[in-house]
Amino acid sequence: MCKILQIAAKRNLGGPDLSGRGKDKLMQDNELIELIKRNPNIGLSKLMSDYMGLVCSIVREKINSVCDEFEMEACASDVFIDFYNNIDRFSEEKGSLKAFLCVIAKRRAIDTFRKKIKEVGNISVDDEESYVYIADTIDIEEAYIKREQKKALLEAINSLGEPDREIIVRKYYMGESSKSISERLSMTVTAVDTRSSRTLGKLKKYLMASIPGGI
Repeated sequence: MCKILQIAAKRNLGGPDLSGRGKDKLMQDNELIELIKRNPNIGLSKLMSDYMGLVCSIVREKINSVCDEFEMEACASDVFIDFYNNIDRFSEEKGSLKAFLCVIAKRRAIDTFRKKIKEVGNISVDDEESYVYIADTIDIEEAYIKREQKKALLEAINSLGEPDREIIVRKYYMGESSKSISERLSMTVTAVDTRSSRTLGKLKKYLMASIPGGI
């Protein structure tokens, strides 16, 4: 699977086409599945050519606020590995290959976000190795500010009490609706919206006061 990771790592997260379609015509789902099973390197290369843009857009939307470019690329690569490892679970009767891949991408991105949130408590302020990645095309000062913003956001979210922390994570990172959250937490929709609005205000004030450049 190393070749798969190498191919994925070379691709830009923005992608030339965020619709998920490559330059070549998309293969039928069953044809692509058979190709992947018969020749994983060629099949997965085709899968990434067709859907890398889509996967990267999902990953970026979910974890851009807490991860850098390298981490998002790694997450996108993991999505295709997850797809390969779960290929036998795909069924055209339940949905399209694209839909199946989107579910995997969302789950992987959410898992990455959760791990990142937990990691923040173990990061030393002086641990420069934790932030060693800075793209060559990004100004160092700008990169520093963005790094501090993400670090401060993680710390702020992690310090929230419950249910505020869970509401923010589920609503803005997992994409759950207020109705779904209210049912899960046995609250009214109004209460969920009120708490999320109030908590966002607190997070904004915290970030503006704690880091250079605010938010």
